[in-house]
Amino acid sequence: MTVYLSRFVIPTLRTVANCRFLSTCLSDVKPARNLFFPNKNDLFRVGQHFFRNYCIETIQPTTMALDSASLPLKKKTTYKKAVLEELTMEKGHYLTLAYATANCYDMKALREGLVQQKLYEPGTLKTQEVGDVLLASAVYAIGDEPREIIFFREGAVVFWNCTELEANNVLDFIRPFEMESYPRDVVTKEREIMTYQYQPNAKRCSLQESCFVLVPNSDNSLERYSFSHAMAQSARLGAWEARLEALASSVRAHTDLMEKAGAVHVEKKEVVRKLGQLLSLRHRINVESDLLDTPDCYWEDERLEMLYSSTVAYFTIPRRTRVLNERLSHCVELLELLSSWAADRHHVRLEWMVIALILAEVMFELLHCFERYVWTDKKVELRH
Repeated sequence: MTVYLSRFVIPTLRTVANCRFLSTCLSDVKPARNLFFPNKNDLFRVGQHFFRNYCIETIQPTTMALDSASLPLKKKTTYKKAVLEELTMEKGHYLTLAYATANCYDMKALREGLVQQKLYEPGTLKTQEVGDVLLASAVYAIGDEPREIIFFREGAVVFWNCTELEANNVLDFIRPFEMESYPRDVVTKEREIMTYQYQPNAKRCSLQESCFVLVPNSDNSLERYSFSHAMAQSARLGAWEARLEALASSVRAHTDLMEKAGAVHVEKKEVVRKLGQLLSLRHRINVESDLLDTPDCYWEDERLEMLYSSTVAYFTIPRRTRVLNERLSHCVELLELLSSWAADRHHVRLEWMVIALILAEVMFELLHCFERYVWTDKKVELRH
């Protein structure tokens, strides 16, 4: 009997005592459901309360550190146009000049003129079709490095190892062969200046900062053409930027008048003419030129395409083209607004003319009525 009590009864009594102690200690503890469900049927507040506190506690303005001053800004590498007077020519470096003088050249007449002048010998590039281009080499040599000129049908010319005086003489010579020539001050202002050199250890041509690197004792004619083409594109783009600046300055007077007077008096013919000039400029940039894409002649040679693309990137041609198109769109919208304004003025003028005609007709009808009734009654009275 004592063994039975020691084995079964005593552990049972201990378990009951422990349960009573726990129940007395936990009597003040609220159930877990009271923490999340204050009301009996409020089942959706648990998610709202929990997630709302989670968002407030974790997403704080101070913990995100979104201060604009602390974020590093990406600096854009902008191209700075070189100035010939500030250019320092090192030993072994030669000069390269690019000009955009007109919308296009008469290549056939230009070739004949070079033959008649007998100062430059016309030639062609030793490759497949690369576009309408004319290569001219100087007949009389000055020094060991030859002088070459590359004419592009699109109205650009690039000089290799030529002085500024010689370039100006050639520009005067090609003036009769130009179509839609640019002003001479724009041609001089928007020219591109680079240098080139021969590196003894160079295995292929490349662009290093503001200098073209050529391979010595090798035929670099195609590489020169690629570099020249990119320089010509930049010069043409500069001339178009100057053209847009001139058109925008002429339109700005109307915007100032709209801002100050609240109205503008402009002829519709003038607005249409300026709008046509802007649309023509946009057509040349986006349709007639190769500024938006790599020309087809480089697709067959990856090496020349890389040289052309790197030079285009150096002159920031894609970004300048995008900015130029945005400015063109702004000017076109403004001129369209002026055109609609002029059309409304014309419609108002026509409406006033119609109103005047109606008033004149009413006056004539009143006169007829007066003559028919009043004047007839007076005649009858005079007869009696």
